[in-house]
Amino acid sequence: MSILDFLFPKKCLGCSKVGGYFCSDCLNLVSLDPERICPVCERPSIGGQTHPGCLTSTSLDGLTSIFAYKGIIKKGIGKLKYRFVSDLATDLVEVFLASCGEDKTFSDFCLEKHPVLVPIPLHPKREKWRGFSQTKLLGKLISENFGLPFLPDLLQRTKNTRPQVELKGKERQKNVDGVFRVGFTRGRVSHNQCQSKPIVVVPSSVLLFDDVWTSGATLKEAARILKRAGAKKVWGLTLAR
Repeated sequence: MSILDFLFPKKCLGCSKVGGYFCSDCLNLVSLDPERICPVCERPSIGGQTHPGCLTSTSLDGLTSIFAYKGIIKKGIGKLKYRFVSDLATDLVEVFLASCGEDKTFSDFCLEKHPVLVPIPLHPKREKWRGFSQTKLLGKLISENFGLPFLPDLLQRTKNTRPQVELKGKERQKNVDGVFRVGFTRGRVSHNQCQSKPIVVVPSSVLLFDDVWTSGATLKEAARILKRAGAKKVWGLTLAR
């Protein structure tokens, strides 16, 4: 036990029991996401796959969300994002991994497509103000446990928009329109000695990670940008919905 743990012991977010942010008794009360949905129409779908009739050239190919966004999971995500309790990321990922279960469709996507995990980025100003990006913290831990490559800078956020949690309905989609660009480059291609332009390298398969799915506007817009840049498959992954 570190000095910080001794002076400021972790307490369960549900019952305040000392020892960790999620005690076993409270974890037994956590609700898993009740059903997988198509990320386009949000109707039930086997394994979270996008329905064939909903699939477009720039849509998500599927969505996996593990928890229902309520109770101590909602509280934990909120404390990580808005109270800046960064060490909650490790505990959230441990609970996430323990609750993944046997999701064959999602497992098959990871095994067959060998995706790169890409987190939804914060705007640099917001990340600097917060001191960290919760999606980068969580995404890195998840990628390490899944054995997947991690590209935290593949997507860049170009506009410092209002938080989605403050908006409703169509405002959410309008808020994220055009806010992302592909920013990962490797090398340059020269057409003459005076001019050159960067080569944008986009993986064929991407596991696009965000903490919560609400309207899906953020993940949908990010998937659109990635596919327009060359990604063939983009699957959404969130802790909760």
